[in-house]
Amino acid sequence: MKKCTIFTAVVVASFLVLGACSTPAPTQVLPKLTFLHLAPMKFDVETVEIDNLYKAPNDRVYIEDQFPTSPANAIRMWAIKRLKPVGNLGSGTLRIVINQASVREHDLKLDKSFKGAFTKQQSIRYDMNIDVALELIDGAGKKVGFSAAKVDRSITTREDISLNGRDKRWFEMTEKAMEDFNREMEANILQYLAGWLR
Repeated sequence: MKKCTIFTAVVVASFLVLGACSTPAPTQVLPKLTFLHLAPMKFDVETVEIDNLYKAPNDRVYIEDQFPTSPANAIRMWAIKRLKPVGNLGSGTLRIVINQASVREHDLKLDKSFKGAFTKQQSIRYDMNIDVALELIDGAGKKVGFSAAKVDRSITTREDISLNGRDKRWFEMTEKAMEDFNREMEANILQYLAGWLR
């Protein structure tokens, strides 16, 4: 009886250990970029079109597709929420052209000295580049207005950062870059395309 009890305890303990090993790390739920807090800008055009011309180079250092929200998707969501066509049939098109929406990863040089071994160092830098143009095309197909905005933003991460921590930093980077982009593009719209606002 005693041997049976010991065997049962060992089996139960083994299952508990295996269960603990297979427990996945908690998945982080990041907020969504919505731009709902920004008022729409109404244009006297029939349609709004989004044209993404950016193609990531065939190089592993370009990692924008790994971001929770890529720069190109963030720009697309911004355009859908902020730029509203209110013109009549044949009144023209507002075209959003995404020329650049990249994120490049750079390995940073680490201090290999005795002191560096006891320091948590910044090991990777991420550079985000956004370049977007707005083209206003009239009903006859002629380009009659133009505006643009460019944003560059960089962050670094520590060598001991977790995957959840890294994704959070990436989300915050995109959010800050889009705040900069919105501010610059809105100012340029008011300066160069005000005549088509309603």
